[in-house]
Amino acid sequence: MLDQISAAFRHRRNRRLAKGLAALAEAVARRESRRLRVIDIGGAPGFWQTLDARIAADVVMVNIAPEPVAAAPGDAITFESVAGDARDLRRWGDSAFDLVLSNSVIEHVGGWADIERAAGEMRRLAGHGWVQTPAFGFPIEPHFALPFIHWLATPLRARLLPLVPRQGYGHLGAGSVGDARRAVEEINLLTAREIRHLFPQADLLRERVAGLTKSFIAAWPHGWWR
Repeated sequence: MLDQISAAFRHRRNRRLAKGLAALAEAVARRESRRLRVIDIGGAPGFWQTLDARIAADVVMVNIAPEPVAAAPGDAITFESVAGDARDLRRWGDSAFDLVLSNSVIEHVGGWADIERAAGEMRRLAGHGWVQTPAFGFPIEPHFALPFIHWLATPLRARLLPLVPRQGYGHLGAGSVGDARRAVEEINLLTAREIRHLFPQADLLRERVAGLTKSFIAAWPHGWWR
């Protein structure tokens, strides 16, 4: 059920993003006679296939381990896959890209100081941004597909995870104290207030289920995605 809800949100989100990308690519081509430059932090070619964005763009995908790239000849979108850390992307200068894109990544980069560094890099790299992340306030934790567990103290979460059926981190078993602790500490879901702090110039878009915010999107500058 949760997977179906998530898929429906991705479809709706991708339609909105594809529309914004088309307008942005057209504006760049008209103004500067070149292709759109995008950095996709934590990205994969499969995402762009589901996005179905029919634009001329050069996309740099940044992951801890580079994603394999197998774009078909003649595709309007070209991919480059590189190894990198979202917290330190100094290999690229300020405003090196037209758009920074990131889906469900910023909650995985580490503690609060790491999250702030990653957000600063995202803001620095492009004048346009689209950063999506699950909401802390939603009662179902999306990585484990468990209710309320993300609202518990870290030691209690680490104690409970190996004992209950869950969607993610299937390697956790009885006695894997270290693995359980690392699993819960590497996921830090964010609140609306924290997103506004990290991306003060962004529109804060909310994806809702039954009136509850399931995820946030920080999109800047104002209204470009419409």
